[in-house]
Parts: sequence; structure tokens; C-alpha cells
Amino acid sequence: MFVNASKGQNQHLNLDQGQPGLLLSNVLPVLIITMNAKVTGSLIMLLLMSGLLLWKNMASQVVYTNRTGSTLPISKLLKRAIILSSNIGFLSSEMYKEFATRYSLDTDFFFVYRKRCHTASIVTPDNKEETLKMKEKDLIILVIRLMISWEDPMSHFKAQTVRLPDVPMSFMQEADLIEKKMQELRKGLKIIARKANVQVKECEQPTLWNDLPLLMSTDGNVFRQTFHHLCRCLRRDADKVYTFLRVIRGKIKKKRQCKAHIHS
Repeated sequence: MFVNASKGQNQHLNLDQGQPGLLLSNVLPVLIITMNAKVTGSLIMLLLMSGLLLWKNMASQVVYTNRTGSTLPISKLLKRAIILSSNIGFLSSEMYKEFATRYSLDTDFFFVYRKRCHTASIVTPDNKEETLKMKEKDLIILVIRLMISWEDPMSHFKAQTVRLPDVPMSFMQEADLIEKKMQELRKGLKIIARKANVQVKECEQPTLWNDLPLLMSTDGNVFRQTFHHLCRCLRRDADKVYTFLRVIRGKIKKKRQCKAHIHS
């Protein structure tokens, strides 16, 4: 779902519109995934390092700035947020699959460690029907709370990737890129909230993450289980954020169409 969504929306974008890392997050993963399996690891590393340099060179082209927030309509701000969340979802999904492939010793290793994500206390709609019934302002608050609740665990998640046995550089760079995109998305969501007359303070109530001692455990199994748990929850919440943002955009678009019809 994330790949198709990204491709469909990126056809209408260019890099001059303030989309940092767009080429890295959309073109590069596709290149790596679709390359012949015989391609050497050094070539893949070269591509990743080139992409990382591109990201740094484009860092000044911030998606969300004060000027952007004051000039762009909320529909375009949401479009950019959807693209960012799609990128995050794609990268987190690839990271989850790579981790499970590399570090699961048997099929039951991670199954026994199933537990609630730290964001489970944030009440979210269970299905599409419930989501559509929510007001866009409530959905905006929900999305921001989810994203803010990942700020602390994501920084530790990225820092602890170096402890994984024989971890590839690409894995660590994916974690770094996800964190950067999440920071950018949080910034954009706050601008969207102000545009929608949502009090940002209402959203800044992150849920506590208490698994840092487990993530830093010297017990290899505990560490791997905790890392896998974070990968799974990150993928889960990225999917939710992407879905909610699309619903918000659809609701706002529908309202504008109704107003235009009334005044026509």
C-alpha cells in the first residue's frame, strides 16, 4: 500500500517544491529492492551513501517552514504530510521485514513476545467506518499524539541499531532517515493543526515508553525481542497515521466542494 501510494502521488511533485529526501526515500529503495540479487553489497552501500549525501544537500529545502505554513492552503500541507507518512511507512515496513529475516532464529521466537505497543493507550478507531465518523480536528489531534509519542523511542531505537549482530549500514541509515522524516512530519502537523484551529497543546500529550531498560539489556534475546517489538509497533502506527491523514484530507476536500456548490 505504501509503495503504490507514494508512486501515485509523487508523479505530481518535483524536488523544487521543498520535498527533502524525496529522491532518497522513493527512488533509492526501489532501486535496491528491484536490483538483481547478485549485486554486491559494496554497490548497494555506494548507492545508499550517495542518497545520504543528497539528503544532506537538500536539507535546506525544508518542507514546512513558517512561510510555508502561512502561504500554503491546508490541502497542500496535508498532501505533503501524506507523502512523508507514506515514506515513513514504506521504510518502516522494509526495516521490519529485514530485521525479521536476519534475526529471527525460529518462527516462534518473536511470537511469544507479543505485547501491547506503548501507543495502545491512545484510543484509535477500529475500522474505516469509525474513522470516517470522527471529526477532522479530532483526527488531527490523534495523529499528532501518535507522532509525538514516537519521538523518544525512535531516538533510542536508532542509537541501538549498532548493537545488532552484523548489522548492515543500510539498516542504520534507514533508521536515521525514518527519524528525520518523523521530525519533519511532526513539524508539519503542528502547522496543519494551527490552520485547522486546533490547539497544539491539546495534542502534546505523548504516551510514556518504558522499555528503554529492555532495549539496553545486555541479554541478547531480550534486546532482540524489544527491538523487534519496536519495529512492529512503528510499522503499525505508521500505517495508522497514513490512513488518518488521507481521511482528514478527504473530509476537508468534501467540505470545500460542498461550500463551492452552495455558492455557485
